[in-house]
Amino acid sequence: MRRRAVSAKELAKIVSLRQNNFSWLTIEKETGVPRRIAQRAYRDWERTQAGDELKGARQTVAAEELRNHLASLKKLAFVLVQHLGIPQPLGESQSAKQSLDSVLRNDIASEYGAYGFPGGRYPAEVYYRQNQMLLKSLEDHTDQKLNLSNWESTYDICRRHQTEFVKDLRQVLSSVLDLEGFQKLAEAMASKKEKITGRMAEGLIVILWRDIQAGKVELEELLPLIKVLSRGDGQSELLGNFVQGAIIPDDVGTQAKKACIWVIKSLLARRVKIIDPLLEDVKTMKRVNDDLAKILNPLTLVPDILHSKCDLCPC
Repeated sequence: MRRRAVSAKELAKIVSLRQNNFSWLTIEKETGVPRRIAQRAYRDWERTQAGDELKGARQTVAAEELRNHLASLKKLAFVLVQHLGIPQPLGESQSAKQSLDSVLRNDIASEYGAYGFPGGRYPAEVYYRQNQMLLKSLEDHTDQKLNLSNWESTYDICRRHQTEFVKDLRQVLSSVLDLEGFQKLAEAMASKKEKITGRMAEGLIVILWRDIQAGKVELEELLPLIKVLSRGDGQSELLGNFVQGAIIPDDVGTQAKKACIWVIKSLLARRVKIIDPLLEDVKTMKRVNDDLAKILNPLTLVPDILHSKCDLCPC
């Protein structure tokens, strides 16, 4: 026997009456639909409503999670662009992997996203694992265009050449200061020779590195930068415009300046070995960093994220 169908109009009246607490007997009388059929129709309607509500709730949660995911990826992209630059010759010497790892061990997404952590600071390894997953997500969303291996190899080559450059400069400076013509300077430095030599070397490194980054290292442009600034107390500061300068007596200022010029001339005389590799490194790193910046720019990154999927994407 075919089950009696309930029309949309009858169902609407059944739902209205039942939600107003009418009995099934009254509903049968009011609608003409047998009570058992009316009960079954009402239960089916309730299941449909529950399913729709659950689907709506899931969509709401997924939308919120997608916003968090997008915000976290944008923040990581911003931090990468800011930190994955050209290594500097002074300061702590790090490999590309060490430099990247130091960035990934920070709570990057706290301001522009959420990992679902309760408040409080967590160990660096917790953030490191999360950020590694986000980095993999960025690679997936950019269809593997984001490939840091090229940046890492370029960075490490530049770092190696920088180390050789700093070592050569310090050796040349030490050799110059040991020459007979600089005895008075050496005597004035006396017990502070190592400290003063280190400051002189830092100043020369900064001066040369500024020009290397600019892509042009020429003697006539470097010489005006070698300065001895009198402090007015019988002492002068050598190269004080760039770093915390070496403090030396006024009467050896000329010798100190001459020593710095000798160092620069000596390095430029071997520029093919010492300077030119760094010029090429900087040029390559600028190109690599520009490529990364374009991939990670929000104008190109956000569409990539919204039109692709990764393992972390909400369903």
